[in-house]
Amino acid sequence: MIIWDKFIRTFHWLLVLCFCLNYFFLEHGNNVHQIVGYTAAVLVLVRIVWGFIGPSNARFKNFIPSFSGIKSHFHELKKREVKQEQGHNPLGGLMVFSILALFLIQAVTGFLREEVDALYGDSFLTSLHSLSANIIFALAVIHIIAVFITAYFGKIELIRPMLTGKRRVKRNE
Repeated sequence: MIIWDKFIRTFHWLLVLCFCLNYFFLEHGNNVHQIVGYTAAVLVLVRIVWGFIGPSNARFKNFIPSFSGIKSHFHELKKREVKQEQGHNPLGGLMVFSILALFLIQAVTGFLREEVDALYGDSFLTSLHSLSANIIFALAVIHIIAVFITAYFGKIELIRPMLTGKRRVKRNE
């Protein structure tokens, strides 16, 4: 069963690469850091468009988080009956929206503090840029842990579909 289209998979792994390069390896503020940051910003903007025109599992309207949806998802996990055809669950949807928003904050603060002379090196923008990067890192760690917990308790394949696009449906025993 196809879960993730090629664009979503490519977007996901390129955004991971951009974040890891800028967070762990590249010197903050240098040209390569800026290029990688702008690349991430373009990826996020294209992903936002794809959230309205892409296939069903990529569309935002299909995973808008709600309290009742999150409660229902926890009930599915407890019963170990997560829907095999779903893309993002409500918590995953909350993560998607949070990550996209934080990357936009990264792009805007990075641009303003590097490209607008009057704001060059502004301490508030620098702090916000740093804070949002640290929050993205924390959310990435939570995301990875949640993937393993959901895969185990929900009896659902989550890693393979993000690599190949396809999920093997597990039959309940």
